[in-house]
Amino acid sequence: MEEQHVFDELCSCSMCHQAPADRTENPNSRLCKRCREQAIRYPLPRIFLPVALAVLALTLFAYTQMPKSLADYRIYATAEKRIEQGMLYDTLSQLEQATQRHPDSTDLSVRLVTLSMDYGRYDYAAYCMNTYLVGKSLSDTVYGDMIHYQNILNSYYDTLDELQSIFDQLSEDTDQEPAAAIIKEKLKELEKNPQMYQPLIWYYLAQFSEDPEEYKTYLLQCLEKNPMDFTAMADLGTRLRREGDLDGARSYYEQVLHYEKEEALACRGMAILCLLDGKMEEALTFARTAYESDPDAVYVRDTCLITFFENGMTKEAEQMKQEMQEVGTPAEEDTEALLNGEITLREYYIEEDAL
Repeated sequence: MEEQHVFDELCSCSMCHQAPADRTENPNSRLCKRCREQAIRYPLPRIFLPVALAVLALTLFAYTQMPKSLADYRIYATAEKRIEQGMLYDTLSQLEQATQRHPDSTDLSVRLVTLSMDYGRYDYAAYCMNTYLVGKSLSDTVYGDMIHYQNILNSYYDTLDELQSIFDQLSEDTDQEPAAAIIKEKLKELEKNPQMYQPLIWYYLAQFSEDPEEYKTYLLQCLEKNPMDFTAMADLGTRLRREGDLDGARSYYEQVLHYEKEEALACRGMAILCLLDGKMEEALTFARTAYESDPDAVYVRDTCLITFFENGMTKEAEQMKQEMQEVGTPAEEDTEALLNGEITLREYYIEEDAL
């Protein structure tokens, strides 16, 4: 019996049955030292080696793609918040770049089109719809939304075509006053057509209105139907500024800048208000932002010229005058009068008889 016990002890490894269990570290161990080492290493059968390499490669690829994917998701998830911080144009641009990186993502495409429509960027919405949504499968709800947007865009572009047709019918020799009367009459006819995009018609009716109150009424109608028309907001702000209502003007400019802090017309308007308040450095910041955003926007170069002059930047002012000559919009007579000290900033920017 003792011999049998000794034998059992010498062959007590439960795996190989050829060596004693190694109990130097664990008194309850049932494996010899060699078998324990093999068990710890968990040898992988050769047949699984290609599978393991493939899994490793996929894991590494996922890690390389993760930062970009997370960044794109952040753009998607925070888009509206960033727009509320005044970054509309940058946000839409970054959303489009994310859409280009993920062309199969319907969610990104739909969000891009939806935000473009919600914030009145109709041309951009039409481009994105045709580029990123055509041919994609949509849910019934999303499809209904896109059809609604398409109807708005169709009305918008049909109205633009009608307006272009009106302008094309007038010859270059037509006197300004009769031409304005003809255009206004045609616009009134279009206004009666429910298929036309009314905010666009009201905006142009404002441009051809001689009565300041009628001008404001049409712009307010335009904004009531399309509250994201930045051009109408800026025009209304300018009208109020010319009437001496600087606070009212500021409120409209700030509405635009709330969504797009670099919008040229609103920045120009704020630059003028700063000039009138004697805040010359702030005026310079706004004027430069307007120029960098869109130098060809209405009177942006003119405002830069005056802002440079008022800040004592004679070299920059002369360069701007030269640029205005080169692009075909030379300084007007009253601008020259201001630069020559013949009139004041208030006389230049505010219609005193409207006060």
